[in-house]
Amino acid sequence: MSGGEAVRTSLTLREVARLLEASFLTGEIGASSRIAVVCGMDLMSDVLSFGKRAQLLLTSLINAQAVRTAELSDIPAICFVHGKRPSDDAVELARSSGVALLVTRFSMFAACGKLAAAGLVGGDA
Repeated sequence: MSGGEAVRTSLTLREVARLLEASFLTGEIGASSRIAVVCGMDLMSDVLSFGKRAQLLLTSLINAQAVRTAELSDIPAICFVHGKRPSDDAVELARSSGVALLVTRFSMFAACGKLAAAGLVGGDA
């Protein structure tokens, strides 16, 4: 490794869930997949523009649009913050498209902080 290159950390989605005290809403779809890049956004147009490298989307938007946006951006997992739970339609859409859904009681700020402290980076890094 040459000078200036940062070592990137990755965690399994299951480890992320433990760190955020989150529960899976779609069974354990993708629980063993690796997460290194996180995107914390509520504007789905921003996710489409800036979230392309993300492997986990943190959001408080709980409708099917979040799942569709994750699909379009190749984001395999969404974690809803503030304990918000998506509609049954959004959960079913996620199951059928293979997008993992989790929910945490933490705020967006706290969840992002916990993930950054664990060594994960943002989509803009």
